[in-house]
Parts: sequence; structure tokens; C-alpha cells
Amino acid sequence: MQLLYVQEHLSCKNYVSDFHIGFSYHEVKEGEKLRSTDKYFNYFFFLLEGEIMMSCNEFRNHLCQNNEMIFIAQDSDVTAEAITDVRYVSLSFDNQFTLCDQMALESLHTREKKPNIFNKIEIRQPMRSVLESVLFYLEYKIQCKHLFAIKQKEVFLILRAFYTKEEMARFLSPMLNKNIDFKAFVLQHYQEVKTVEELANMCKISVRSFNRKFNDYFGDSPYSWMLKQKSRHIRTRLADGKTTFGTIIKEYGFSSPAHFTTYCKKQFGESPSRLRKQLLAETY
Repeated sequence: MQLLYVQEHLSCKNYVSDFHIGFSYHEVKEGEKLRSTDKYFNYFFFLLEGEIMMSCNEFRNHLCQNNEMIFIAQDSDVTAEAITDVRYVSLSFDNQFTLCDQMALESLHTREKKPNIFNKIEIRQPMRSVLESVLFYLEYKIQCKHLFAIKQKEVFLILRAFYTKEEMARFLSPMLNKNIDFKAFVLQHYQEVKTVEELANMCKISVRSFNRKFNDYFGDSPYSWMLKQKSRHIRTRLADGKTTFGTIIKEYGFSSPAHFTTYCKKQFGESPSRLRKQLLAETY
């Protein structure tokens, strides 16, 4: 069988040429190191043939064998060496999911808070069927990001349909903990930073992934949300009647009293002094 219109596929803007994204197929000879992972992504390794010795974070020198699926969470320290000749498929992805998938994953959070085993499970026949279709597309270089997104959804559908919730909770526990803790982390630290980039760096993910994930959890862009929170806090500080304008200017990084006045007029429609009078009048 021959792929038709090859150049149309290769020139399409949705064609995936970067091995960090989506699915990829690899063959590794005995004694060779496996390709290192990009810490911005989560990875599934589907070991089709052979054996590897893998270390991931606190789990050292763990033997992984053919027909096993291994999960490497974002920001993990990983080394791996082929014990025999190895064939495997990898899937890289960030923490962005549809609402349905996200709710299903979050329901697993309380089942396994502290994983005490290496994150791997067997590749059951339904999952192997998905991998066979992925290998077919990769063989003919049909590397469309939309196709990869569909196949990724299929992988998670198979996990939900043919693996127990306890198995999924153990397998995905590092990612579940990070996803559930994301909102709490943002609420705890957003006042410590001045820019979205700083907050994304604190979360140890790319700004692009942070923006998408933030919108999923808060229903707003990080920049817009942080501006609204800043305005809310400033309004609260003005309403207490005790905090001086100079203190507020210093706390929130205004360059001068004039800058603070301009901000208040833009955000609240009043100067700081008039706004404080209104807020104090409302209080009493």
C-alpha cells in the first residue's frame, strides 16, 4: 500500500515533525540508552518487545518487560538502558484533557495518594489494538496532530474501559496529584509573582501549557484573572480605611502616586481617595 499525495501531508501545518509531540516509534539495540524525555511533557512508553532497566525519581533500576505500559510523569528524572533489543511506542502529552476525561481522572485522586510501586501496567489486547493502528499510521508517515489527539483520547478511553479504577489510580498517581493540586498551587502563590511567566515557571511547565491548563480550571486567561485578583485585593485594602496609599503603592508595585491614581480611575472609575470614601460609606 502506498500513501497518496505525500507532499500535501508533509506540507500541512498540522503535520507533526517534532518527536516530542504525540506518538513515535523506536527501536533500540541491546546496551543502548533510550531516548531521554522532555520534562515539559508526560510520557507513556508501550514496550512491544524486549526488556529495559529504568530508573525514575525514587524508583531505581526497575526491570520493565515486553507487553508493559510505563508512565513517566512531567518533570521526572529518568534513565533507561536496553537489556535486550527493544521496540517501543511512546506517547508524549501535557496535562490538558477534555472535561469528561478530567472529571474521570479527578475521581481517582483519593484512591491512591502515595504510590509505592513503579508506574506500569500490562498492555491488554484492546490497548494493543490501538497501538497497532498507531504503528500503521506512523509507518505511512501520517503524523497529523489531530489524528494523534484522537488516538490519545482512545488510549485514555481504553484505560477507563478495560482497567480498574485502582489500577488507573496507581498508574497515573503522579499526574493526578499534580492536576488536582494545580488550582491550590495557583491560589497559594499567585500573589508572589508579577507575571504569568513567573507563575508558569513556578509550576515547572511551559507558558503555553500553563495558559491552557489555567483556562480549564479557572475559566479565564491567567493574565486577565490575575488583574482581577489584583483589583479585588486593592479594593479590599482601600475599604479597610487603615492602610495608607503609600503602603498599597509599594505592595502592588506602582511606580508613583500618579500611576496608582490612573490605575484606580481605569479599574474603578474613581480616584483612590474618592473610592475609599465610597467604600467606607458602604461599610457603615
